[in-house]
Order: sequence, then structure tokens, then C-alpha cells
Amino acid sequence: MTAMLLTIALSSGCQTGAKKTEAMDFQAQVEWKAPDPAVSKRPKILFVGNSYTFYNNFTTMFVNIIDAQDRKSDVYELSQTYYTLKRFADPEDRTGMKLDKALQAIKWDIVIFQEDTSMALASAAEKEMYPYARILDEKVKAVGGQTAFLMTWAPKNGIQNGLKKYGREEVQAQLADSYMTIADELDSLLIPVGVGFMRCAAEYPEIELWDTDGVHPSTAGTYLAACTTYALVYQESPENCTYLGKLDQDVATKLQKVAADMILN
Repeated sequence: MTAMLLTIALSSGCQTGAKKTEAMDFQAQVEWKAPDPAVSKRPKILFVGNSYTFYNNFTTMFVNIIDAQDRKSDVYELSQTYYTLKRFADPEDRTGMKLDKALQAIKWDIVIFQEDTSMALASAAEKEMYPYARILDEKVKAVGGQTAFLMTWAPKNGIQNGLKKYGREEVQAQLADSYMTIADELDSLLIPVGVGFMRCAAEYPEIELWDTDGVHPSTAGTYLAACTTYALVYQESPENCTYLGKLDQDVATKLQKVAADMILN
């Protein structure tokens, strides 16, 4: 067996709120930091997050792509409904305690954190996201691992905050800015899935990336997230991957290309 997956928890949901920011060009080319050192032949990777991490069995899909690309890995997941980086950073929290034990038990190559949407918005990030991202980054680096943040996507129809409506692109700009700011400060890896959603929505509007709730990803959205993560972690294109995640070949090919172009070109 070329890869191993351990799912520690399941459930659903993320909350939201917003503050106005300037528009962002999601088509602009960005040089995303590569793992340094590069991942080993069989890297140990831990995903830490909430429903955005476990929805549609994201980590399983990621492992299936790794296997199909004839790579190896040990992939684990620690996820819990509505969880934030603040709760994961709390050693008194039950799941935060599990994370501390996991960090001590295994020598991780990369630990990938995903924040709750509401905590990553411009109105909250400085107080609710950054301090705990710093704590978690320190814990990971203390045991010799690399920290990565998985930038999530905006709700399909944006956010309604009182009488004010914030569009999808505006919300995504806030999320992108928050994740890029803390990743730059900590010199950590950043997996820009949210940017990939915006690019794909613009280039291939016929592909539905959101589930019926308009918040969580569809199967296609999860596949794009997995392809983007693969491209960033392994520094290798997911194009021509034989694992399609129950998608049509044409759809999978387009999603593979979006991820490859964004990360590697």
C-alpha cells in the first residue's frame, strides 16, 4: 500500500462575517513558496481543520491522487466541526490536546492548517487568526516540521452582513490577504485553493465548484483542492493523473490544469 490515511474526526460547518477590502487580481501570477527542504520519498503529512478539510473525503482524494501519480505518503487528518486555529492551539481543548500529542508522536514533514472562514476575514484575522497561527507554527517547527496554511474559498454567493452584501470576489480577496499575510510573516507554505476557485470559476464557469449549500465544495471543488495541494507539496503537475474522483475526464483535466498553471507555471 503506497499511502496511509487516518481520519480522526468528522462533522460539518463554517461561519462568516465581512469587512470591505480592495479588489484582487486572481489571475495574476504569484510565486508560491515550495517546501524547503523538498518532501521526502514518503512524506508524513497532517491536515488540521474543520468541515472544509473533511468534506467529500478531501484527504482521501488527495491520497488517491498521490497513489495514481506513483508517489508515496503517510497522510493523517485531525478535523472537527466549526473548529478554529484558536481551539487547535489551546492545549486545554480536547482536540487541541490531540494535536499536541500527534505533533509529539510523529515526525511530520508538513502540517497543513485550515482556518474557519469567519476568523480569516479582514475584520477578525488580526485578533482571531494570526496569534494562534503563530502558536501552531512554533509547535510544528519545534518538532522539525514545515507549516502550511490551506487558503479556503469564499461562499459561492458572497456574504450578507446586516444590510450590506459582500460579493464572492471581495470575500475571497479578504481571505487571500489574511492567509498570504500570515504565511509571509511565518515564512510558511501556502496552498492557495481559494485563488484556484476564483480562477476556475472565471475560466470554466460550467464547472460547479460549490455544493448545494453554496459554502462547502462540490466533488469538483474538492478535487481542485486536492490537485492544488498535490502540486504545491510535491512540486509536480497533477495533469494526466488517472484518478478522476468520479468526475468526467474533461472536468478533471480542466481542474488539473488550473492547479498546475497556478502553482508551477
